[in-house]
Amino acid sequence: MKQSLLLLITGLWTTMAIAQSPSIAYRLSMPEPWTHLFEVEVTFDGLPASESLFELSLPAWRTGRYVILDFAGAIQDFSVVDGSGKFLKWMKTDKDTWRIEKGSSPTLTARYRVYANEFHLRTKGLNDEGAFLDGAAVFMYSSNHRQHPLTLTVIPYGNWHVTTGLDRTRGASNTFQAPTYDYLADCPLFVGNQKDYEFEAEGKKHVFSVLGKGEYDAKAILEDLKRIVKINREFWGDLPYERYTFMLHLSARGGGGTEHINSTIMGGRPFALTNPGSYRGFLGLVSHEYFHTWNVKQIRPAGISPYDWSAENYTRELWIAEGTTSYYGRLLLARAGYITAREIIEQLPREIESERLRPGNRVQPVTESSFDAWVKYWKSNENAYNAESDYYDRGADASLILDLEIRQRSGNKRSLDDVMRALYKRFPWNGKGYTVEDFRKLCEEFGGGSFVSFFDDYVYGTKSFDWEKALSYAGLMVTSEQRTSPWLGASTRDEEGRTMIRSLVAGSPAYRAGLNVGDEIVALDGYRVRSGDLPDRIASRQSGDRVRVTVMRDDRLREFDVTLTASAVPSYQVKRTDKPTPLQKQIYESWLGTSWE
Repeated sequence: MKQSLLLLITGLWTTMAIAQSPSIAYRLSMPEPWTHLFEVEVTFDGLPASESLFELSLPAWRTGRYVILDFAGAIQDFSVVDGSGKFLKWMKTDKDTWRIEKGSSPTLTARYRVYANEFHLRTKGLNDEGAFLDGAAVFMYSSNHRQHPLTLTVIPYGNWHVTTGLDRTRGASNTFQAPTYDYLADCPLFVGNQKDYEFEAEGKKHVFSVLGKGEYDAKAILEDLKRIVKINREFWGDLPYERYTFMLHLSARGGGGTEHINSTIMGGRPFALTNPGSYRGFLGLVSHEYFHTWNVKQIRPAGISPYDWSAENYTRELWIAEGTTSYYGRLLLARAGYITAREIIEQLPREIESERLRPGNRVQPVTESSFDAWVKYWKSNENAYNAESDYYDRGADASLILDLEIRQRSGNKRSLDDVMRALYKRFPWNGKGYTVEDFRKLCEEFGGGSFVSFFDDYVYGTKSFDWEKALSYAGLMVTSEQRTSPWLGASTRDEEGRTMIRSLVAGSPAYRAGLNVGDEIVALDGYRVRSGDLPDRIASRQSGDRVRVTVMRDDRLREFDVTLTASAVPSYQVKRTDKPTPLQKQIYESWLGTSWE
């Protein structure tokens, strides 16, 4: 009886709260798309008379990229009126907040324009060929009403149409609805003549939408998308959406991707998908972004649950949110048959060398790389390689080592797969979020025994991974050979015919000689050099040889004597053991989804 009364009271309270909340309606138009200006209007109706001051804000960042982007800098022509059309006074109180003198009026409408010409950042872009927008970059919100439902009406230019993960409002053309502002901000839009290919996979509706001109095999892509959906559904156990949209923008600067609640936006070059190697790279991007549908959109680190749109959201878990996603993005492609076990094994020596070569891995723990993403990772300077780790790469390496460690300890009865599925069930997206310690305890639950030393060494610490030990669990042997060929320790890139130093390894010959990132290498021992022939010319020398490197720095020729040495990091080989134990075979087969034979 008491329970029934409680449910009744709760239901009445919820109904009253909804009835008292204002209606919120956004309107988006683009009457002159060649100007790159969106026109935005947002109306709040049913506001309490007691709320005489009203604040609107624009997020300072977007999900999926942990850096302050200050979207408010693109706002212009802001104005606001009450229900009768009377202009209301307003003033900015900080970089992205507008305070409005609403008085007792129950209604206000704010209007503003947004300059949008940064498609490559996957934030906001508009031109005469179409539009893309991330809601966080365009739509203002009221912090007091952020959890209230809303509608969005889009007025496309000409014959353009809208593609988005938002639900359409029945009976209303180009009107969509969202349960909260955060949901609106997490459902990007294409507006243009994009091609939409609808398909079903694992019992759910999906859309593959392409904005921009280019060449691709839509039929083949749809079949591959279905396989990627299937392998993820089998991994996680369900699909946390009713409809999912794969968005692809083709442009000369295309590349990268961003995950969203029921969609992803990816960039690609117009003709890249006709190249087999580039196409497989595209599938790797799809696999990564789609895995995020669970890992970060559903399973959220404590520091970003809920989002604080106004400031940095510090978290030490990005190595799990991004690094573990990178690990599984590739691994699930292998299990789906897109990558062979042989290719995985052939890639391992490069991963070992990369992890052990990067000086920053011995300086900055991966938890701090995660925490400092807002101030370091996305603002990378010329010393980043030497002073910082990478929560993507080192996080992926940590995930691989953890996976094999759990499999070994549990006799291959458990794996990191079980840890991720447990995170998904125990830390729902609308909860408090998980921490590194929560993650460690799950590793202990499924792996058995303590993982404190492992996390102290490799997660909170900077110790190099014991690749030899971990890979042996899967029947893989790591061998090394000390290098004898000379090494410069500088990577270069070509810029308009100039050979520019892109990075230097701390302690390398180039570093000790005084070369700088940004130097233009003009000559080696008096002869002109280019990026294409620099490695060969260095390799033709002997360790201990001295070479003279001529560079242009600050419009002045400088010469440096560089004594070549061999790299301190050896070359590695990974191969399968000739006589695997039954457990090694079991781990190898379940890990890679293939047979040992």
